[in-house]
Amino acid sequence: MNLKILKQLEDMFKTSPQILRDEHKLRQSIQGIFNVWVDDVSFNHIGELVDKVDSKVLEQYFSKVWQPELKKYKYSGLALVDEVNKLNPKNVLDVGCGYNEFRGNIHNLTGLDPYNPKADIIEGIMDYDPGITYDVVLCLGSINFGDTNKILDELERVVKLTSSGGKIFFRVNPGLKHDPMEADWIQFYDWTPTFIINTADFLGVTVLDLRTDYKNRMYFVWSK
Repeated sequence: MNLKILKQLEDMFKTSPQILRDEHKLRQSIQGIFNVWVDDVSFNHIGELVDKVDSKVLEQYFSKVWQPELKKYKYSGLALVDEVNKLNPKNVLDVGCGYNEFRGNIHNLTGLDPYNPKADIIEGIMDYDPGITYDVVLCLGSINFGDTNKILDELERVVKLTSSGGKIFFRVNPGLKHDPMEADWIQFYDWTPTFIINTADFLGVTVLDLRTDYKNRMYFVWSK
């Protein structure tokens, strides 16, 4: 759950409780504060509304504003083309592939992204069920939004989609905000080496590499 959005919604409801009983005014209030339009604002508990707003905020930023900087990353950028291809994987999954820049460069790759039309499959990781596992999974900046429970759910899913003996390559942002105003309501998860190591132990995978990359992003590799 995006705790920044949760707090703002709670503050909004305390100031104007009447909007809880008027969906039209609630939509307008959400648009005015978060600059996104949510058609369905119905909810049984506030976490459902938080997730709806969060999804729209992420969609707006990553489909209309965000631009890739793949060439600037020393370890988690173009260097991964040779790193992955030398493993001779029969299949590769790029989770949150964005503009799908590795397509045509990394062999047997499928790009998955819930927001970018350049993806091979437009879907989120928690909804994706291909019925197979992958020799290599790339998660380059894509598992980085929300609270620890959401991050752990997504990591568990990624590990489940990885074949035994497979490798997972990560780039993560340790809680550093992006500059554009459209990123103001995104909760960037505060990754730490301790979390990476302890989560790997919990999920039964091995940490093969862990280092700092461009813009203080963290690059690490797990082996299943």
